[in-house]
Amino acid sequence: MLGQGGSMRFVDAAVSGQNFDFIVVNSAATFTTLTGTGGEDLLTAYALSTKSVAAGIVISGRNGGKITAVTPSVGSVIGYTFL
Repeated sequence: MLGQGGSMRFVDAAVSGQNFDFIVVNSAATFTTLTGTGGEDLLTAYALSTKSVAAGIVISGRNGGKITAVTPSVGSVIGYTFL
């Protein structure tokens, strides 16, 4: 990602009002919030409620959408936004 003209943000607590193109799980994570464009509940859409997601997994919005809010209750992610 470095040098690609975008930005990245380390997330280990509640973040909203974002437009991440995708997130990469940094350390195994369980989410309490994962929201996509238009308020879509991505936890339900991807069947991730109460599940632990392994480090290295990439999660994007559905159908070209963005990730607008994420809250890992355990672990951390890195959110990436392209310019």
